[in-house]
Amino acid sequence: RKDLFEKLYPADFILEGIDQIRGWFNLLFVASMVAMNNCSFKAVYMHGFINDAQGRKMSKSLGNYILPREVIMEYGADTLRYYMIGGASPGIDVNYNFEDMKVKHKNLTVLWNLHRYAIEMAKNLSINPSNLSVPEEKLDVEERYIFSKLNSAIKRMAELFDSYSLNEAPWQVEELFLELSRTYIQLTRDKSSMGSEEEKKIVLHSVFSVLLESLKLFAPIAPFITEMIYQNLRQEFKLKEESIHLYAWPKPRQELIDQELETSMQAISEIVQSALAVREKIQLGSRWPLKELVVAVKDE
Repeated sequence: RKDLFEKLYPADFILEGIDQIRGWFNLLFVASMVAMNNCSFKAVYMHGFINDAQGRKMSKSLGNYILPREVIMEYGADTLRYYMIGGASPGIDVNYNFEDMKVKHKNLTVLWNLHRYAIEMAKNLSINPSNLSVPEEKLDVEERYIFSKLNSAIKRMAELFDSYSLNEAPWQVEELFLELSRTYIQLTRDKSSMGSEEEKKIVLHSVFSVLLESLKLFAPIAPFITEMIYQNLRQEFKLKEESIHLYAWPKPRQELIDQELETSMQAISEIVQSALAVREKIQLGSRWPLKELVVAVKDE
């Protein structure tokens, strides 16, 4: 298949361990130059070794090794991929930690619950969100925020993948779907339960749109759960594309990005988190009213 070789050669990038510099990708480079007068890859992404939580090399003699199967059977293959891609800087060893793995698994549960929320809401309203179209002037500040966050993430994810900053990519999409769940859905609870028909449609449209785009961004990192969620959405809402992996990469809409709004929301979020931390410290539940809350800021 000379035609395929000519189309695919040289590879955009290859992935190899730190022990393969001389024995593999350097040799590959030399052999390719000798044979083809051309390098066989445009970029190489190098990863380190996996150590135990204390930074020691995993070995049978120390009894500190963990089989990938153990992790996959407990948390799933996607959790392992998601944890490893985001947790390992290029060329640096990673210290495997079960606690960090649990956090990633929990985040995937949030993503799963988001699609259940969208399906449930669509059933209650008897509406197919894939057919919904909402004019931008109808969007409130919380919708403008989550769509700004989405388009910022799309733009940033493309930049990270293009520059092979693979370890930073999961954080971007993770922040997006966690914000959709913890901020947007929380802010629109009244609208989605007691609001007008139009308000409920806007919430459904926003949740579905941001979720679908998040799945496209997250698919290379967590291919199995994104496909499973997509197939459920496809079945419910008669989506045309056979697989999440067949969609084109999303393009950001620059006009929907509002950096000032995102920064303001970040500040509000930090204030709320600090206030909750203080409540926990003095053991005063969030339902109890406060006489006064003083926010001391370093930045005016």
